[in-house]
Amino acid sequence: MNQTSAPLAAGREHPHWLLRTGLVAALIILIALAYHAAPQNSFHFDDAANIVRHGPVHMTDPDIDAIIRAARDGLLPQRVLPNVSFAIDWWRGNGSPAPFLVTNIIIHAATAVATLALLLLAFQRSGAPPLTSWIFASAATAIWAIHPIQVQAVTYVVQRMASMVALFMLITVIAYVRGRLTGRHGLWYPVAILAAVAAWFSKENAYILPALILLAEYTLCRDPGERIRSRADMAILALPIVIVIYLILDLAVFQGPVWNYVVPGYAHRDFTLSERLLTQPRVIFFHLGQMLMPLPERFSIEHEFALSTNLWTPWTTPLALAGILIWIVSGIWLALRSRFPAVGFLVLWVPATLAVESSVIALEIVFEHRMYLPSAGLAGLAGLGLMKLAERRLRVAAVGLAGLLTTGLFTATLYRIPTWRTPVTLYEHAVHHAPGVPRAWTNLATAYEDQDRSLEAIAAYTRALSLEPNRAIAHLNRGSSHRKLGNFVAAEADYRRFIELEPDDYRGPYALGALHAAAGRYDEAIRWLTAANQLNARTPLPLRELADVYFAAGRPDATVTALEGARGRDPAIATAEYFDLLGAAYGRLGRYDEAIEAFGRALRMEPALVTALLHRAFAYLRSGRLDAALADFDSAATAMPDNARAHYGRAETLMKLGRHTEALNAARRSLALDPAEMRAAQIIEALETNAAR
Repeated sequence: MNQTSAPLAAGREHPHWLLRTGLVAALIILIALAYHAAPQNSFHFDDAANIVRHGPVHMTDPDIDAIIRAARDGLLPQRVLPNVSFAIDWWRGNGSPAPFLVTNIIIHAATAVATLALLLLAFQRSGAPPLTSWIFASAATAIWAIHPIQVQAVTYVVQRMASMVALFMLITVIAYVRGRLTGRHGLWYPVAILAAVAAWFSKENAYILPALILLAEYTLCRDPGERIRSRADMAILALPIVIVIYLILDLAVFQGPVWNYVVPGYAHRDFTLSERLLTQPRVIFFHLGQMLMPLPERFSIEHEFALSTNLWTPWTTPLALAGILIWIVSGIWLALRSRFPAVGFLVLWVPATLAVESSVIALEIVFEHRMYLPSAGLAGLAGLGLMKLAERRLRVAAVGLAGLLTTGLFTATLYRIPTWRTPVTLYEHAVHHAPGVPRAWTNLATAYEDQDRSLEAIAAYTRALSLEPNRAIAHLNRGSSHRKLGNFVAAEADYRRFIELEPDDYRGPYALGALHAAAGRYDEAIRWLTAANQLNARTPLPLRELADVYFAAGRPDATVTALEGARGRDPAIATAEYFDLLGAAYGRLGRYDEAIEAFGRALRMEPALVTALLHRAFAYLRSGRLDAALADFDSAATAMPDNARAHYGRAETLMKLGRHTEALNAARRSLALDPAEMRAAQIIEALETNAAR
């Protein structure tokens, strides 16, 4: 495409750099104030699967191998950049949510600056003077950045994927437009390409980037009279129509590659492809309503939203479909035929950026973070409206309205953020907002269980099952709550029901195996845990549980093998308790040097783990290092004065050192604490017999 447009704001001076810097700084400060309490919040929902329980992002040392592992083995491996950022934040905070949330806020602030840059281009290309563009683009960006609909994308850690892809998509479009309008292709086009690659490796929303580039080309990069210059332009503009027709034919007639990619995702959904397509226009208008009336109680992690089962049910379905069609047709007319192509750009930005997540992909019906990038277009339209109001000699009213909007949105966001403080606060709000959603009750129950409120958890799980009797995860989690309360029969019944409903999910056999292990039924435990391990070759949990069972069953060699396998899958599994068990297994195998090293690592990680100290003392004793053994036994006896084994170990070590009187006193102390400690009785008998000779 040949460049025909004049440079940006030709013949006009930009606002003083101090004003521009001040507006950007004010925007960043506003975001920091609005989200200042967010780092106190917790992990939620999909954070567990993607971060908290996902070993590949548990980076303990910042080396290239760990970064490659996080990039390659993320739960969603195609989203490389978010996965790497999760690993870095895990290392920064040792698994604390605060560093993750700080990073999310920084990304949001960067995305706000990118949104400002895009709106500046749109406003200036609409003919507004640079100073006016800066003032109202800044106001529009502030409205976008602190609107409570963005809270989910910023405060929900895993939705960093949405904010990261938005940032890189914005940079791509901005760089492309600036390259076209300034003629500095060598500078801006490489930036656009790099940002597009980064977007591609952040989230699948980037698939729509070619359409956004075309949208920007025909609205922002060309003058109104030169938007369609040749048949080639007509062919290019016909491409979206051709693609839509192909998608319809592929899904409805041919069942081709798109059908094979999309339809399997609906196997585990409680809605069909047609129901989703019919429902999404209503969802979009629902989100528009949230943006126009941003009361905090209208936002939630869960929404009760009725499906559109056909074109006429509910009655709002055809109205929403018509509304979306009118929106798109109006945007096309504004973009190609009117004198306001920048307005057309902002109008079409919304449906274009919703095209991936609000169409055929088998995603959840409603999620507020999907409006993160689309809402930039809506904010731009609001900014243009304020600017037009100011041009009609109502500048004071425009500025006052902008201030009022900003203040109200800021307050709503401040009110909304603490809802995300803990899983309990989040899901108590969710079940109040959407009492008929079984997932909300399930997640509330899980949150209660995390706070050891098992009876409340069981009640909430039961409520979820009353709404959806075959909700497998509710059976699994309720079984764990029953087990925690000691009701093994009810726990086993729930676990077996989960296995019936989800035979390919490792968590059922894993939970049942752990239950058998707790009951001392080791053969059954090994059988079920082995089955769990075979169902999922990535998680370390079955192997870690098997290690405990093998050790209890007297199989230290299998214990070592299981522990090494678990650590290979997730280095973070190697806690102090892990190394304590590893050392104990080595000790039983007579590999005392390795045992001592393992106990040492446990103690370096957790100096207060006295059991590891006691175990190391016995390893020293068995390997003949008596002075080191005595030092550890002395420390253990001091830390645990009522531990019979610590005193027995002292007794045996002192006897071997020839300090018989001290050994006799230690053995008597051990026997007094535990009359069943026969080894102490044998030492006493031996020493007293020797003294009598």
